[in-house]
Amino acid sequence: MENILPLKALLASPKQITIAVHQRPDADALGTGLGLAALLKKQQHQVHVIAPTAYPAFLNWLPGAQEVIICSRGQQQKSFELLNKADIIFCVDFPTLNRLHEMESVVRNAAATTVVIDHHPTTEKFGDLIFREPGAAATAELLYEIIEALGAQALVDQDIAECLYAGIMTDTGSFRNPNTTAKTHCVTASLMRHGADVAKVSRLVYENNPVSKLEFLGFALSHRFVLLKEHNTAYFFISVEDYQKYHLQIGDTEGLVNHALAIKGIVLAAVIKEKKDAVRLSLRSSGDIPVNLWAKEYFEGGGHKNAAGGTSYLTLKETVAKFENLVKTKHNILNPS
Repeated sequence: MENILPLKALLASPKQITIAVHQRPDADALGTGLGLAALLKKQQHQVHVIAPTAYPAFLNWLPGAQEVIICSRGQQQKSFELLNKADIIFCVDFPTLNRLHEMESVVRNAAATTVVIDHHPTTEKFGDLIFREPGAAATAELLYEIIEALGAQALVDQDIAECLYAGIMTDTGSFRNPNTTAKTHCVTASLMRHGADVAKVSRLVYENNPVSKLEFLGFALSHRFVLLKEHNTAYFFISVEDYQKYHLQIGDTEGLVNHALAIKGIVLAAVIKEKKDAVRLSLRSSGDIPVNLWAKEYFEGGGHKNAAGGTSYLTLKETVAKFENLVKTKHNILNPS
């Protein structure tokens, strides 16, 4: 594996290490960051994990999650100090530095050696040591390969294994998505041998919801669902008032887009969410529909070919109209027959 020897040399003696994950971290970002932190602590490094914004409540169970420093929750000064004094900064699971929000400029100008571990395609080049593999199903999968290349498998315990398994399980849609490969299953089998309780992880991620989330799902399916059958597209739109009415927290709309994509004949699905500062879009597709390219071109976003996200600074109504117009212009791709 390229760059593994320089990384091995870099980690040969105890260092001050800060691990940065992207804003609104998901299970892959947080699981990979926490798994890496636990491994590095076993090697006698001083390690902190920083997130620009909070993570979903359903990830509270991840070992070490309570120690994550949330920059946006009154911990900006501490976050900046840790980044500035770090010997090494690991950038985990993001392709562009703007995913760090207010931490971007600090990381960009830091004196630390920057190590990137990520599985997203990108055109932005940053980092001193880069481990980027768009073919990996999840950044957690890539991290396990790095651990193997470092010869550090013996340090992987149940907590680390379950952190990484959570990242792989969620980023593959429970191993249903096209990014799932034979290597993915080999890595997850290894994590099970290290003690990962896959039934427990699945239960904690998918079967640990508040009643309000189920009530919201019923509301969204009944009143916020739009089917564009002639374009093989379906989407949900969620307003600020909906968030308030159902007391939605970070992550409560997670998985909603899959209900749209699960409809027979649908090849493009979206959730369009109105927030106080902007409108966020989650895009999913099947087959050769490149939602990452569309997210980048139309919504200042990006991601994977079949799973991407973006942002709009228009109103919710205007963003929905823009999305529908995009769908109409892509009719031949969405409906090749």
